[in-house]
Amino acid sequence: MRELRRLASICLMEVIGGRLQKLAEALARQIIGTDANPEIQELARRIAEAQIDLRRVRYARHQLLSQALSDPDYESDGMIRKKAALAIRILRRSDLDTPMSNEVMEFLSSKPVGPNKFATILADKARQLLALDHYERRALSRRKFAIRAFDAESRR
Repeated sequence: MRELRRLASICLMEVIGGRLQKLAEALARQIIGTDANPEIQELARRIAEAQIDLRRVRYARHQLLSQALSDPDYESDGMIRKKAALAIRILRRSDLDTPMSNEVMEFLSSKPVGPNKFATILADKARQLLALDHYERRALSRRKFAIRAFDAESRR
């Protein structure tokens, strides 16, 4: 959720600054050129805005996954709690002078790697990924309808 809030605040800052509008206008000009009536320009701008939203959602998803995958110390919150609970139980039951067994130390210091790490990340980030998928579907739908409206107006 923190990542989505960060994305939303970035989006708001860009909208306020007008950079998105300029980017959408530039993309719309690439779609239609410079000689078009105002209706076609507006429809091209709608296509461009949806495309920009689509790019931003995909970039946010990429950042979310790549940051987690590139973190060598990545550990799920659930596993951290389990390891902490195990360490506390062992410390309560044993003498503080007695070292923990090698198996316990190995488990406590283990980190997910390879496919297990990827599966752990997907499980941990599932809610955020689901929200991003929802935003992506909306952007795709908006772009599709904008293209249809643009095509219909262009045929007139």
